[in-house]
Amino acid sequence: MTFSWSNTNLGGKAILISTVIAIISIFMPWIDTTISTSSGWQQLAFVLLAFYVYPAFQVIKNKPLSLMWGSASSISAAVAAVVFMEWKTIPFEGVDLCFAGQGTYLFFVASVLLFTGVLKYKPMETTSIENTEIKEDVK
Repeated sequence: MTFSWSNTNLGGKAILISTVIAIISIFMPWIDTTISTSSGWQQLAFVLLAFYVYPAFQVIKNKPLSLMWGSASSISAAVAAVVFMEWKTIPFEGVDLCFAGQGTYLFFVASVLLFTGVLKYKPMETTSIENTEIKEDVK
């Protein structure tokens, strides 16, 4: 069966949209010191996209998503974003200066959206006609 955006439920759409948002955030500034910026690509944040692989592929293949693995994946992505923000925060004369850029915050929002999508995702039901077509395509 081929992927169909119109037949994907709200949870599946949230997962796919959050994946696209996370990819976009990688090209935005992850470090912003007002003098210079550094993108997520330069900070090797693209590695964090691995947290999105399992949920996105399960939606595209219209397969059930393990709530445990999907939740662990999305929560780990959010925690990684927060850890990165804390790592880029330094104390200076009694105040904390956070040099995390907009891309980091957008990645965090995408991770929360991913978690919401994981909770709401249900694979699309296939009809007996579609099952017959799939079996005929395999032969």
